[in-house]
Amino acid sequence: MKLLFKGETIQLNNELSLEFVKEKINSLLADQYFFSHLVVDGVEIYEEPEQFLEQHLNDINELEIIARTVQEFVNDLLLTAEDYTKRAIPEIEALADHFYNHPNHEGWNKFGQLLEGVQWLTHMIQTIDSFSQKPENWMNYLKASIAVEEELKNLKEALENKDHVLIADIINYEILPYFTTLGAEIQHTIDTEGYRHDLN
Repeated sequence: MKLLFKGETIQLNNELSLEFVKEKINSLLADQYFFSHLVVDGVEIYEEPEQFLEQHLNDINELEIIARTVQEFVNDLLLTAEDYTKRAIPEIEALADHFYNHPNHEGWNKFGQLLEGVQWLTHMIQTIDSFSQKPENWMNYLKASIAVEEELKNLKEALENKDHVLIADIINYEILPYFTTLGAEIQHTIDTEGYRHDLN
């Protein structure tokens, strides 16, 4: 089997174990790359690559590892977050109005989605914060994240008290500005340090 990675070709013995192949892949990735997907004999494998390897290991002639650098990984994360914040802002505005007028089942569902979104953004910030290389405006991300974490505590209290007006106020005056601020910081980072994928 040929193992391909970033232009390098490594010839592997035919009698391979899944553990050996995984160790080889991990040693190639090291701390410099993030695994994206596999290309097995010309076919891209995105879902459950380990399971695919386990089932087809002895039939593979050429195994290419597709990986991204930390910078590419961060850029893609930020592009996803930028798109999410842009789409979320009008929804958050509508959600605040919903809570000022006593939320129905749909409003509570959207509220749950908002909390999941805030959690995803927090996780994204924590992930990027774990890297040695960060955007130059990184402190602004952290300030926004710390502020929204504090407001989530207030939101929990408002939920416990079933105070829909306070929930709406926190959504409108704390969470919405968080999305706006974070979206602007992300846009600044991408425009000054990152790149946008060519849409043509």
